Amino acid sequence: MTRSDAQAPSFWRLNLAGWAAFAVSMALSRIGRFPVDYMIASKGAMGALGLVYSGFILRPVYRRLLGDDPPLARTIAVTGLASYLVAILWTGSHSLLDIVIVRALLDPTVHITNVWQVFGGTLYDSFAMLAWSVMYVGIKHQQALHAERERSLRAEALAHQARLEVLRWKLNPHFLFNALNAISTLVIDGRSREASAMIARLGDLLRSTLDLPAGPEISLAAEIELVRRYLDIEQVRFGDRLSLDVSVDDDAWTALVPPLILQPIVENAIRHAVAARVAGGRVLVHARRAADRLLVTVEDDGPGIANGADVAVSRKGIGLANTRERLRLLYGDAHHFTLGRGDLGGVRVAFDLPFRE
Repeated sequence: MTRSDAQAPSFWRLNLAGWAAFAVSMALSRIGRFPVDYMIASKGAMGALGLVYSGFILRPVYRRLLGDDPPLARTIAVTGLASYLVAILWTGSHSLLDIVIVRALLDPTVHITNVWQVFGGTLYDSFAMLAWSVMYVGIKHQQALHAERERSLRAEALAHQARLEVLRWKLNPHFLFNALNAISTLVIDGRSREASAMIARLGDLLRSTLDLPAGPEISLAAEIELVRRYLDIEQVRFGDRLSLDVSVDDDAWTALVPPLILQPIVENAIRHAVAARVAGGRVLVHARRAADRLLVTVEDDGPGIANGADVAVSRKGIGLANTRERLRLLYGDAHHFTLGRGDLGGVRVAFDLPFRE
C-alpha cells in the first residue's frame, strides 16, 4: 500500500480535513456542558494530536508492515495493536495538554491526582484511532486495486495494439507473395512488358502502404485509393477481364476504417470470380452511412457458392480470417461481419462499423 511522494500532499489534505471534522463533532457534542472557548481549545488540540500521531506514526507503520497486499490476519493484528498503542500516547498527551488548557480557561487550581486521570480515556480513544486505521487501510487497498486495474488495462491495450499491428503487416508479405507469383507467371509467359509495369505499380503500392499513419484507422477515401492502386497491378495481369465499380455515398468518404481492410476482401473476390473464369468478372465496392453506422459491402459476379456449401469454408483463407480478427480486436461487439450470396450471383462480404470521422 505504498504511495509515491508526489501523491503525499493529497493524503495530508484529506487527513487534516478528517481530524478537523472529528474535532468539530467532539466540540459540538458537549455544547452546554462546557464553555465554548474551552471546547474549541481542548478538542482542537485533540484533533491536532490525532493528525500528528496518525500521519507520523500510524501511516509509516502501516506502509512498512502491511506492504502492498497483506494477509487479512496480519492487517487485523497490526491495525488493532497499533491503534491501541497510539491511542495510549494520544490519550496521555492530550490529558496533559488539557490540564494546561483547563488551568488557563477554567480553574487555575486543577492538577493531576492519579494515573487514571491521564490514561482513563484510552479505550474510548482507541476506537477513534481504529476507525481512522480502517479508513486508511481501506482507501489504500482501493487505490492499489485501482492502480492494478489501470496497469492491467494498459497492458491489455498494448497487447491489443501489438496484435493489430501484427495482423496489419501480415497482409503485406501475403499480398507480396501473390503479386510476385503473378509477375513470375508473366515472365514465364514472355509478357515482359506487363511484368515490368506490374513491378512498377507494385512498388507504388508498397510505398503507399509504408506511408500509412501508425494509428489503427484511416479515412475511407485513403483506403479506396489503396484498393485502386492494388487494382492497377491486377489490371496489368487481367486487362479487360477485370472490372471494378466503386460506389461511395458523399457523406461516407471521411469515415474512418482500419487500413488495408478492403484489399484482402477484393483480392479474394478477384481470385474466385475473375481469375477462375476466362471471361473475367466484376467486383463491386459500396459504402454508405446509415445514422451512426458505416455499411461496407464487397460483391462479385462470380460462380458464387455451390448449393449446400458452407460460404465460410469455401472462402476460407488468410485474407478473410485476418479481416475478421482485426475487426473483432478493433470494435468487439460494435461491428458485424457477414459472408453470403450477393445480388450479382457471386459472394458478398459485408461489414458495418461505428461511424467516426
